[in-house]
Amino acid sequence: MTPYEKLAPDQRAVLELVLRQGRSYGELSEMLAIPERDVRARADAGLRALAGEPEAGVDSGRIADWLLGQQPDAEADRTRAAVAANPPARAWAAAAAEQLRELGGTIPAVPDGDEPAPAGPRPREARQRPAAAGAPRSSRLGGAVLIGVLALLVGGALYLILGRGDDEEPQATTPASEAAATATPVASGNDIVLQGPEGSKAAGLMRLIRGKAGAVQFAIAAQGVPANNGREVYAVWFTREGGAPRRLGFAQSQVTKEGVLTTGGPQKGDEDEFPRWFATYDKVLVTRETDAKAKQPGPAVLEGTLPSG
Repeated sequence: MTPYEKLAPDQRAVLELVLRQGRSYGELSEMLAIPERDVRARADAGLRALAGEPEAGVDSGRIADWLLGQQPDAEADRTRAAVAANPPARAWAAAAAEQLRELGGTIPAVPDGDEPAPAGPRPREARQRPAAAGAPRSSRLGGAVLIGVLALLVGGALYLILGRGDDEEPQATTPASEAAATATPVASGNDIVLQGPEGSKAAGLMRLIRGKAGAVQFAIAAQGVPANNGREVYAVWFTREGGAPRRLGFAQSQVTKEGVLTTGGPQKGDEDEFPRWFATYDKVLVTRETDAKAKQPGPAVLEGTLPSG
């Protein structure tokens, strides 16, 4: 495993969102429904896990904020000058910056001695670039909210499933009306635990989130999912005993050899009906499909029990 993969899930999720999506601590606080100080603490802890514990007197939190582009220009200049004047701080900052660059982030250069700050755009400005062509879009689920939820689900909440003993039962769920939507890495009343068939390593979560104007949306993230073959895609269904199944849509991106599945909904036009479906169907399935007009679920790779089930 790489050092990044060894990070605690919540630390990894925060660093990934900051580095790969250019998010601020404030944005993550809103996305993940946790105080901004907790976001900052996770970023600091993640850098200390990557670069090692700094010497006494080195303010790792302040350096983390600077390296991750979370400080205003004037504060960033002061931090850079402080790092330049403090050899232990400079050494730790250099180690942390090297680790962060391996994750793909645009990180400021650590000064050498009393070297003045270079002119030019701030690192955060450099990170705010358009998405690569062909990158999956998240507008269907409210943009930044979906990005935050899915990243945290994959990077954080799945450890609740994968770390649970085989003899433990999944946590009970309740309808969205009985529990506020949340995106913290703790299974809540808005989480449906998804498990693969016997012998499968697939596991995931379906999480309800509150979108614009109070609309109820969902995000699904899972790992250990078999890669798609050929024209095969994954679909999400609601089913109930004695009733016709309801196809909620197809996954917006293919599952590769990494085995990570992320998708969400509801589809355009289903927003008003989705809460009723969630409350009246028994199960949610993620299935393999080759027919874009399938009327019945194909082979299931993940299954979860809805509140009425």
